[in-house]
Amino acid sequence: MIPEDLPYEISFDEIELFDDIDIRVSSIGCLFANIIGVNENYVEFCPNETPASREEYLGWVWLIKPSLGHEIAINCSDELAKLISHYQSGKMDKWFE
Repeated sequence: MIPEDLPYEISFDEIELFDDIDIRVSSIGCLFANIIGVNENYVEFCPNETPASREEYLGWVWLIKPSLGHEIAINCSDELAKLISHYQSGKMDKWFE
């Protein structure tokens, strides 16, 4: 289930698959400019709109909880769904082309 109230600041130890966070931050940054802030011990969601657009929020949720990728992919734009699909299949190099 996609959380509707994920905090806008998440500590590194709460992020799923933290070892892959750099690729997720980079790819989300390609879709939504400047919505992710990376700080010393946490990441923050800085949406371009207030309230955040549904699409930006879904990107934020996926960044933190990539295990929700399938559920997010059926509820988002084609662009974000393609990103999630490439990530899940280990083909991020193709997504960045």
